[in-house]
Amino acid sequence: IICSISIIHVSFYTTSIFESNAKIMSSSGTSGVGISQAVGGLAAQFGINLSNSQNGPQWVYSDIINSRTLAKALLKRKFDTELLGKDKSLFQILTSDNINIDIKNAKLSELETKAIDNILDMINFKENLNTGVHSLSIKATEPVFASHLVSALIEELDNHLKEFNSSKINKAREFIEERLYDTKIE
Repeated sequence: IICSISIIHVSFYTTSIFESNAKIMSSSGTSGVGISQAVGGLAAQFGINLSNSQNGPQWVYSDIINSRTLAKALLKRKFDTELLGKDKSLFQILTSDNINIDIKNAKLSELETKAIDNILDMINFKENLNTGVHSLSIKATEPVFASHLVSALIEELDNHLKEFNSSKINKAREFIEERLYDTKIE
């Protein structure tokens, strides 16, 4: 009787949860001649010390991956699901359970906050600072959706880090240009 009840319960009343995993190798320990080192060398020629004691940026991947900014960027991405169909935004997928909420009366920001919280609950990130290899996993109700969501998260992480590096380099370039202008005036 217990086995029959367990089989019926598992078959009809529980939903399957699929987990997709990825490994991320940290770039914070790598060295090499990058653009920031070239900018630092150019600045040093003009007597400007841009402290570059680190070999590269020290990313705190767990903070970035669990950030609301990254989750908000993921909400705009489109995914295919078996339940809701093709080409639905992650926001639509995560808020589809809230059909009983009157959309006209519900504030968009409240739904967005709930969707972001749902994304952050789906993500599991483990850091291994010794090896520099970090584990990322996402749990979802569909296997292909979970896999595509991990890929999208890694793409958004990469875009976020590229934008950060670009803005940091632009700020350094602007600072150097200002110092060059001031030096010419003097």
